[in-house]
Amino acid sequence: MSDGHFYNCQNKPYLTTARTPAQARKLKAYPSCTTILKIQKNNFLDNIWIPRQLVYLAREHLAASVEEIQDMKFGYRICPKTKEKIRSNIFGTRVHARLEQVINAKITGDKLEQAVDDYDEWVKPFILFINKEKIEPISCEEIVYCDKSRSAGSVDFIGKWKDKIHLFDYKCRDTKGTGGKFYEEKDCSQLAIECKWVKQIYDLDYMPMATSVCICTESKKHYHKHWNKAQLRKGVTRFNYLNKIYRMDWMK
Repeated sequence: MSDGHFYNCQNKPYLTTARTPAQARKLKAYPSCTTILKIQKNNFLDNIWIPRQLVYLAREHLAASVEEIQDMKFGYRICPKTKEKIRSNIFGTRVHARLEQVINAKITGDKLEQAVDDYDEWVKPFILFINKEKIEPISCEEIVYCDKSRSAGSVDFIGKWKDKIHLFDYKCRDTKGTGGKFYEEKDCSQLAIECKWVKQIYDLDYMPMATSVCICTESKKHYHKHWNKAQLRKGVTRFNYLNKIYRMDWMK
């Protein structure tokens, strides 16, 4: 089990350099909720699509290393600035970073260092949405955690919507005109357990609701999935079961 994210939550929580459970144990760090949820495999994606993709890429790039082939499996996007191909995860990280920058500027009232950014076209639809809905930004990339479950996570955006705390999570995906791609097993479960932790940390008398935001990398359109209470309850249950397995097998 490798390539995870682990947080030190002993004082002010922060993302550590640990990438494996063994490294995390030495630092007494908590695994992220997404790291835990990854142990539940998707039959088509993990057993059929990814193996086929890796075989195809290995045949097309005979000189590439195993690590390079792994990096290629989810494809590339075109950097809007250089017009060069970049890995899809790098593209998504840059969109997230720009969203964080713009929303933090709204929170602090500061002027942005850059009036224009290369990723603004992927960011603007969500900014227009929170303005239209009069959502009050509270924080971006806030690390939330639970000592009882010994796990943590980073919430993309927390805002107050219709006088109640609401969580949002962004995913950059090529939707191919399908109206957004959403996965209850991982997208909803991640937000569900983070909602529970936010309820505890903020000392709320209600469970926050949550929305996944799918940002189409090709069309730049945004699609929203508002998870209902039943789905969120199911997501918390799913996470709790997977967390027990993860701790038993990798964090002892």
